[in-house]
Amino acid sequence: MRLPWLAGCAIIAMLPLLWLPVLPGPYSLAGASALALALIRLHGRAVAGVAMTLLLVVWGVLSAHQALWPTRHLTGAIRQAEVILSETDGQTLHRGQMVRLRGRYLFPPVGVTLYGELAPAPACAGQHWLMTLRLRPVHGQLNDGGFDSQRYALAQHRPLSGGIVAASALDARCSLRARYLTSLTRRLQTYPWRAVMLGLGMGERLSLPTEIKVLMQNTGTSHLMAISGLHIALAASLIMLLLRGVQYILPGRWIGWRLPLLAGLAGAVGYAWLTGMQPPALRTCVGLGMCCALRLSGQRWTAWQVWLCCLGAILVADPLAVLSQSLWLSAFAVAGLIFWFQWLPLPAGRWRWPWKTIIALVHLQAGVTLLLLPLQLLLFHGVSLTSDGG
Repeated sequence: MRLPWLAGCAIIAMLPLLWLPVLPGPYSLAGASALALALIRLHGRAVAGVAMTLLLVVWGVLSAHQALWPTRHLTGAIRQAEVILSETDGQTLHRGQMVRLRGRYLFPPVGVTLYGELAPAPACAGQHWLMTLRLRPVHGQLNDGGFDSQRYALAQHRPLSGGIVAASALDARCSLRARYLTSLTRRLQTYPWRAVMLGLGMGERLSLPTEIKVLMQNTGTSHLMAISGLHIALAASLIMLLLRGVQYILPGRWIGWRLPLLAGLAGAVGYAWLTGMQPPALRTCVGLGMCCALRLSGQRWTAWQVWLCCLGAILVADPLAVLSQSLWLSAFAVAGLIFWFQWLPLPAGRWRWPWKTIIALVHLQAGVTLLLLPLQLLLFHGVSLTSDGG
């Protein structure tokens, strides 16, 4: 089975997680696995596709069970756990990973959002705390068009929230990333828009003033504060272009396209780590890794095949990404641009600079806006009339 077909099977297999009211139990999963293994012995592309889809459905449901396990077994009572902070506003809002519960390691660590003060040590990312917690599942309101915080929390792998009853620091040292952000914040102290600069460059949104958040929501630009594929791909492209430019002064035997490609991927992973390696950034790295693997394979892939393989790889690596609205917006935006430039390309040679650049940007924005209208109406039950101007 060719890779694009396998990627298509992965996408189809993860879609049921969007609407299943109850996850299938172990007997149903065992039966589906046995049926898939039996079908693999038969011949035919269609039969192989059905078998692989069934196996990937089982994989996705098992991942969903694993994500929901903390909501069933860690809530309803006061728990003592070891937590490593990954993000904090330095006051009363903290996000982290529960790594041990009553002396037993948790694998994978459980993401949690915590509310309360941490004293006497000032809180920062990377600290290791022993906490007494009152945990509860993240819940959201089911209002049409409203923000579904429960779905968002599951997509971000933070299914729990709770209050801090007591806490003591086991290791008060901040992580390397936290120390870098502290140094960067001090350097930007004289700039009035330092919070926005940190949000745009490092994804630090907890320190944004409320009025800035409201302004960005009204103008449809709040997504720029989340480190996503656009930020990471831009960083990878800059590194590739820089290294490609350096090759102009190197001997001919050192010139090639593979080194800039791999350097761009390494730079993307490094930038994703610098911004906290949140699930959206991690998914972007998976997609870029697949794109580089396809490029290094030596085969000729169409834009649609690359799109399928990248999306399939992301969903196999993280099945709960199917719940992420940002993933589907990004995926359909890329698909829309491929369709737009294949079926309605801009006529070449009719304009000169700078009008050519301006018209190309307007053509690009018009394509994204028009082709994403149905998805925006489906997800958000409306569109922002000021987003293009913002």
